Amino acid sequence: ITPTADLSITKTDGVTAVNQGEALTYTIVVTNNGPSAVTGATVTDLFPANLSAGAWTCAASAGSSCAAASGAGDISTTVSLLSGGTATFTVTAIATGSGAISNTATVAAPVGVNDPAGNNSATDNNTVITPTADLSITKTDGVTAVNQGDALTYTIVVSNAGPS
Repeated sequence: ITPTADLSITKTDGVTAVNQGEALTYTIVVTNNGPSAVTGATVTDLFPANLSAGAWTCAASAGSSCAAASGAGDISTTVSLLSGGTATFTVTAIATGSGAISNTATVAAPVGVNDPAGNNSATDNNTVITPTADLSITKTDGVTAVNQGDALTYTIVVSNAGPS
């Protein structure tokens, strides 16, 4: 009998645009829709050049497990999932480049397990916005004339009219 498990994966950061240099938090959920349990399904997420991956964590539902509970950078680990079990990865990353970020996570069934479904990868897309600011500065002492030797108090105001 060949074990059969419908593994699936989702990935989202909840936004469609991000400022350059801003942090993103991705949630990746690997699910075993059964009917068989799986041991050692491979989860991979290789971050593109314009996304600096930070730390990640993995938490599994009761009876399931993550081979590594945490790590840094790209994800390349395994999970063991009961039928109906999940493993949730939380990843922090920084948008370092410009243009578009397309980031894909995948799950692959272990050798000897039949996974007939085509839902083994998930991609999250973002547009990186280059920050634009309208900075201004004013300086005043509130007087137009002063006696030699008198103290002056200046008020300096720096403002950002945005949009970033």
